[in-house]
Amino acid sequence: MNTRYSRQLIPVEGWEREETYRFFSSFSQPFFNVHTEVDLTPLYAYCKSQQLPVSLAYMHATVEAARATDNFLFRIEDGQVYKYSGLDLSSTVLKVDHNIAFTHFPFHESLVDFCREGAAIIAEVKKSRNLFNGYQGVDLLHMTTLPWFKFKGMEHAFSVNPQDPGVPKIAFGKLEKHSGKIILPISIGLHHALADGYHIHLFLRELEKVIEKYSG
Repeated sequence: MNTRYSRQLIPVEGWEREETYRFFSSFSQPFFNVHTEVDLTPLYAYCKSQQLPVSLAYMHATVEAARATDNFLFRIEDGQVYKYSGLDLSSTVLKVDHNIAFTHFPFHESLVDFCREGAAIIAEVKKSRNLFNGYQGVDLLHMTTLPWFKFKGMEHAFSVNPQDPGVPKIAFGKLEKHSGKIILPISIGLHHALADGYHIHLFLRELEKVIEKYSG
């Protein structure tokens, strides 16, 4: 299989999630969504001071947090569970004709490097006629942003597929300001055979740590 990151087999038999995995794997629609929000203030202020795109910055922070959360690295392939050593992301980009393009953004440890390459990718894809641009494997996060209106959550479109690998689906809404803080609405969709609500809690805790790194 063509992937960007190495993977490790997680034997289902004897796995602490074995019973949960087998239960939810039988569901015709095994994804669940949680809609919440995060305080983006330190990262937002850093981006404004460094003239970095805020949307690319919170995408980078999200991938960084997901890479630190084991259950976001699990995928189902040919009835087996694998844990990937890393993740990139695929996000929608709005083209000049107002149609979307699913676009690969390679992860960089450096926020500045990620934003620099990401801005170049967006500029190129905006002129593209393609729906898919770049790598689209399973070792990704799927993202989209709806920056135009108040956001309370999102249910993603997807085909009911018993072979779905369980790529996490994340959506962001319009930034809001409350009591001097910049709030980012976020919707997180996970395959229930691979993760529960507790693992979203672990992910959000990692995301808070990443954002806090940019506080002055």
